[in-house]
Amino acid sequence: MLTEEDRALVLSVWAALVSVVAIYFLIGSFWKAALIGAFVGGSSMLGWGTRWVLNGSFVIAVLAIAVALGLPMPDQSLQALNEVRETIFRLARVAM
Repeated sequence: MLTEEDRALVLSVWAALVSVVAIYFLIGSFWKAALIGAFVGGSSMLGWGTRWVLNGSFVIAVLAIAVALGLPMPDQSLQALNEVRETIFRLARVAM
């Protein structure tokens, strides 16, 4: 069984690795992803906002998975939502 210190170390490394892979997938820049991953791992290991950093890395990973499954990129999602809204309003007008 892992001690609390070992668990914190493994969790920090895992969060950094997940962040690097997810950000690299989303933006395609290895150095930016590595820099953010180092920040995530370092902050988590030092105990600075560990909860927020770990939750943030989880959210980034979920976003990368969603994009990989075909959902629009974040910069395109507002446009997609507006198109859905316009389609719903158009269908509502036709139904009246």
